[in-house]
Amino acid sequence: MKKLILIAEDEYGLAEVLAQLIADRGHDAQLAVNGAAALERMAQRLPDLVLLDLMMPLLDGAGLVRRMRADPRLAGIPVILMTAQPGQIPPDITAIVQGVLPKPFTPDALLGTVDRLIG
Repeated sequence: MKKLILIAEDEYGLAEVLAQLIADRGHDAQLAVNGAAALERMAQRLPDLVLLDLMMPLLDGAGLVRRMRADPRLAGIPVILMTAQPGQIPPDITAIVQGVLPKPFTPDALLGTVDRLIG
């Protein structure tokens, strides 16, 4: 069954590659360039999973996760945090995401984590 994966990533080239990997796996991908845009997308259609960059403009990954967990509609959506600086993840965020992918990561690492969370 096709799932919707929201990719919140401000590096357009990386976001496009991630979207292609997701599409090749048989899922739909939706892109957002920052956390604020991701919230707008989630208001239109709830994703089955969010791939989330930690460092983004306007609303960063940590801020987005906090808002998601505070909103009953979004609280149950699994989140995979992507970051080049895993040591910069606030401890409260590590406890409320379902996975962390240190950048750079391999396609197999990404897809393995996606499969584990949404099949």
